[in-house]
Amino acid sequence: MSTVSEILENKGGMVLSVDVTETVFDAINLMAQVNIGAILVQKEGTISGIFTERDYLQKIALKQLSSQETIVGDVMTSPVISADPDDTVQKCMETMTTCRCRHLPVVEDGKLLGIVSIGDLVKKMLDEKQEEVEQLNQYITGTY
Repeated sequence: MSTVSEILENKGGMVLSVDVTETVFDAINLMAQVNIGAILVQKEGTISGIFTERDYLQKIALKQLSSQETIVGDVMTSPVISADPDDTVQKCMETMTTCRCRHLPVVEDGKLLGIVSIGDLVKKMLDEKQEEVEQLNQYITGTY
């Protein structure tokens, strides 16, 4: 079974973050520039939370708060649920279903290795199923 570390090997470990003191506008501006749905929030190099599109909708837009005046540390989701690099894709899918989240930072011994999204996990599962179908097809046709 595939692990999260295999996804990070292909995807890379680049993770964007903002400081807890930055504004929501700064966070969503960065998210829009790189077309991502979540950004980690750090304080003094440590993960303090995560700010997502859902956070923006529920905590800023619906409450009619100003994204230019609101500090991201005040509206981030905390604590952050994370994954271990040895966690399986299946385990991460279960975690995301249970916590109703779409992004999991991958942390090992307190060090941030990367972040995986539900899309990353689904893609990995689909790639594995396609490979399995091809192997079965080769077996059936005798071309293995």
